[in-house]
Amino acid sequence: MQDEWRKLRQLDAASRLRAMQREKAELAYNRSRRELAQAERLLSEEQVRYDSVQSGFEVLGRIGAKLDPSQHEQRLLAQTAAFQRLEAAHQPVAEARRLSHSAMTQLLKCKVNEDLIGKAKDRVQVLLDKAVREHEAIDIFDAQQTQGMGHGR
Repeated sequence: MQDEWRKLRQLDAASRLRAMQREKAELAYNRSRRELAQAERLLSEEQVRYDSVQSGFEVLGRIGAKLDPSQHEQRLLAQTAAFQRLEAAHQPVAEARRLSHSAMTQLLKCKVNEDLIGKAKDRVQVLLDKAVREHEAIDIFDAQQTQGMGHGR
């Protein structure tokens, strides 16, 4: 039975380790969610700026404003720069989503591992409790026999 008690202590240690790993994974997941929210906010702001540039140029086109070639070139450069900033803002969002998904996967894995250790520990504890009760019953029976009591009295 000493072996089972040793296994239970090992499972206790493994359970504590799994709990620490889960907590670490939760922190990483929460951090990744904050980073994703930040990247999405920056993308949204950049989208608003791009839409503003686009709508400004559309207004000029609708009212029929005549632009000289240098103004037209400036408009195209501004439009291109706004589009490039918008495209650049997409990359951090994609990376943050990938990291958040990875962190969520790791967190779920840690939770499953923690649950498995907990179930194994509970199972060993039930078996040990049963073995202790059986051992106590045998000790009681042996004590009764040595006192001269018959079986079933």
